[in-house]
Amino acid sequence: MDEYEEYCTRMENLPTSVKGYCYHDDDGRCYIVLNAKLTNEVNKESYIHEVAHISKEEMYDAGYTEYKE
Repeated sequence: MDEYEEYCTRMENLPTSVKGYCYHDDDGRCYIVLNAKLTNEVNKESYIHEVAHISKEEMYDAGYTEYKE
């Protein structure tokens, strides 16, 4: 995956225990969802965290899950 690839990012009202998550669609495009209830600083850290998951291609593993309600 290209280091400078752009990711679709959106904000959602998630449970406060969830900072964010990432996933990909059938075409392989990556999405990052951040928690709109949290601060900009927390969302910045969460974005970096999710990009690391994408860089490691962890979410392509069928057993990968980090988001749990």
